[in-house]
Amino acid sequence: MVTSLNLRLEHDIMAFMRDYEFMFIVRPDIEVTQKKAEDMAGKLLAKVGGTLTFLTVWGKKALAYPISKATEGTYVLATAVGSVKSGDLEKEIRMGSEILRFLLIAK
Repeated sequence: MVTSLNLRLEHDIMAFMRDYEFMFIVRPDIEVTQKKAEDMAGKLLAKVGGTLTFLTVWGKKALAYPISKATEGTYVLATAVGSVKSGDLEKEIRMGSEILRFLLIAK
């Protein structure tokens, strides 16, 4: 039985969920497969309140300028839904050492 309270709660939960694009560059010495990238992004997003919906690995590309002495990196693009906070995501990324740079865009 669907009540107005259930519908209202579902609506309130959906109001806080947004779509995000999440791009990151992985260090060149780490072999990145589709599965490894999905695991990496999925764990990061789950820790900060997001759910991975789509991911594609663009491959290893040259960087425009060196980052931490690296001249190339593997680019990964992901989409997610949830209520992700950029600051929380940055803290999680800085705790690990696999990701050189990231960009989170709320759609």
